Amino acid sequence: MAYAIADADAIAASPGAHPAGSRFDRDVGQVLGVSAFGIFQIDLPPNEETVRHDHREDGVEDVYAVVRGSGSVVIDDREISVRPGQFIAVTAESARQVRAGREGLTFIAACAPPR
Repeated sequence: MAYAIADADAIAASPGAHPAGSRFDRDVGQVLGVSAFGIFQIDLPPNEETVRHDHREDGVEDVYAVVRGSGSVVIDDREISVRPGQFIAVTAESARQVRAGREGLTFIAACAPPR
């Protein structure tokens, strides 16, 4: 197959196998058949947050792309406000947690070990 298309609204949200997975995660990569990296859409309701975690054991780096809403990312205890259109890269060693604001927060998470 040369391409695949997925509609995030048609993908059931579920925590999946990731230890920091949440009931708000949509595994877009699985639906698309992507195996080189993980890609998820996370739809956090107002004032919800992801599990604080790092990737020291598996070496995975994360990039978050904020799609809509408001909130912040906490990286190694530093809270950084985020807005739609911003991308945030987090190294494997850093602890990270995403927090939704009053509007909720939708972001895309791309996850892979360094090349």
